Amino acid sequence: MSFSAPSPAFPCPPRCQYRAIKRHFAALLFCLLSAAAVQAQDPTRGWQWQNPLPQGNSINSIRFTADKRHGWATGGNGVVLRTTNGGFEWEQQQTPANSTLYGLYVKDKSRVVISGARGVILTTTNGGGRWVQRPTGIRDHLFGVTFAPGDPLHGWAVGTFGVILVTADGGISWKAQNSRTTAHLFSVSFVNTKLGIAVGSRGTLLVTNNGGAEWKQALDTGALPLTGVSFTSEKEAYVVGYRGTILKTENGGDSWRQIPSLVTTDLFSVFFTDSLHGWAAGESGVVLTTGDGGNIWLPVNVRTNPRLATVYFSDESVGWAAGADGLIVRTDDGGFSWSRLTDGGREDLTNIFFVDNSHGWAVGERGRILYTSSGGKTWTVRPSGTTANLNAIVFLNDRVGWVVGDKGTILQSTNGGVTWDTVKGPAREDLFGVSFVTPKLGWVVGSRGAIWRTVDEGTTWQFQKSNSMSWLEDVYFLDEKHGIAIGSHGTILRTEDGGENWKRVDRNLKEWLYGITFADGMRGYIVGARGLVLRTDDGGVNWKDLESNVNANLFAVGVVNRNDVLAVGEQGRVIHSKDAGATWEVQPTITSTALFSVAYRGGTNIWIAGRGGAILRRTDPIATVSLPVTKLPPLLRGGAKAQLSNSETDDGDIPKAVPPKKP
Repeated sequence: MSFSAPSPAFPCPPRCQYRAIKRHFAALLFCLLSAAAVQAQDPTRGWQWQNPLPQGNSINSIRFTADKRHGWATGGNGVVLRTTNGGFEWEQQQTPANSTLYGLYVKDKSRVVISGARGVILTTTNGGGRWVQRPTGIRDHLFGVTFAPGDPLHGWAVGTFGVILVTADGGISWKAQNSRTTAHLFSVSFVNTKLGIAVGSRGTLLVTNNGGAEWKQALDTGALPLTGVSFTSEKEAYVVGYRGTILKTENGGDSWRQIPSLVTTDLFSVFFTDSLHGWAAGESGVVLTTGDGGNIWLPVNVRTNPRLATVYFSDESVGWAAGADGLIVRTDDGGFSWSRLTDGGREDLTNIFFVDNSHGWAVGERGRILYTSSGGKTWTVRPSGTTANLNAIVFLNDRVGWVVGDKGTILQSTNGGVTWDTVKGPAREDLFGVSFVTPKLGWVVGSRGAIWRTVDEGTTWQFQKSNSMSWLEDVYFLDEKHGIAIGSHGTILRTEDGGENWKRVDRNLKEWLYGITFADGMRGYIVGARGLVLRTDDGGVNWKDLESNVNANLFAVGVVNRNDVLAVGEQGRVIHSKDAGATWEVQPTITSTALFSVAYRGGTNIWIAGRGGAILRRTDPIATVSLPVTKLPPLLRGGAKAQLSNSETDDGDIPKAVPPKKP
């Protein structure tokens, strides 16, 4: 099972497609199998996270020591995070692994074991100062790892196609056990060196009474995936799974009964601190808590409904949960209220634009507008006055900017993006592209071939006949007369009279076209589905197909000059060409999330944005070309309005955690 984007023929733009994917993320086994081949987050790859912070890759597991201060979190792209103060500050640790990390077991503040994709097992004996990859002899993805309580030597790891590994030397060496199943195993727990339980897909629930020498399948557990297991005593254990499944055994796994959870949400993780107090977490920010040994479970929804893949508690009050887009949350009241330990919003960002090397904006879901005056070191939420999804942003000069979005949304700013006004327009279609050539003259494009033009700064709008019902993803005007619009089913529309007449450029294409840009009046680039890259050398009259050597959908393209071009797309893909697309180099990144937009200004002045609020900036130059810094008016250099902080507006996110005051 693997994750792939919907077919380009799907009647919905890429941003819509990925929103739908997020809503059904659980059905993909929380992307366990899809992210296995991605690269590790290596500082030599030349990128750094700007949003969310400390990073935006999904967290798959979180665990703490008994002191509630020392903890680790593991996740996508080889992420290993460590905290020494209960999660209020995190540092990233480097490991020799080059794949997604899933399972985590913390023995104490020095000794930790991690499991991951491609048979990866990592161990440390100095708190993560040095991680050692241990040989396992397999290439299966290991989703869970555990050790017998009080015994740091005997441990087990489980993964794809029923693989179970066992160690008797603390994780240095591993050998396989016979699980007698081909189901994917997601979680494993042992109460001592003999009694253990492993759970997985197709309702698989395995029990061993001899340390794994023999595993037996429990009967009548249903067909839904089971995702988490936790012991509460020598004989009692709980299992959770999809659609709110909670199973309980009181006799060491010989028999099981289903416990009503009162929810139908997919549950991914369960943890008990003692025989009474337990928690389960899952999709849509759902956390279930019980204080009576699992007879009654009370549901709590974490604000913004994030996917929570893992939950852990140190005692009946203090706990942590983590999941999608790097989110880590903490509770100090037993799970009834939660606060963020991470910074930055996690709404998908569909477009990013920089007017110079310091001042930039990003727009996305739920009316999100972010602003930076520091090259992205800090991002501030700007009130947009709308909850519609915003799809594109452009600034014509230092002060005048435009944003378009779903349901005909058009916003205008005349003070450098400090405030935004809603422009009343006639469009009801979702709008995806915007282009202005003068403060008064501009175009917006959207679904079902919609093209609208204004000649009076948005006061009035004129509908233009495109003679197309294609979804128009982007538009670019070279001057007041010449423009190009692109979209679904290989649509390329061209006008030579300001849009009075649009003609289709016939290239016999069927791929969805997502992004367009021009380096000058003649040379431009288009990117699209399945790695498609087109170039024009005559202002868009003719287009040449370039070989990008990638199959991933490319969603955006940026240029510094005629020959220097950068494109980004799904699976964190970034490709670069210095010779006008004759040859391409794949640039390693630190995420596998879909990238929807790029702001490319040369040198290290490169920003990419995408799913889950991801914003990354280049730290090492890709090219030697740089652009001069625009001289901005005092307002954009940091006037009173420009210093608006997140604390002055409720952005709808989970509240930020504050370290408890010392007595």
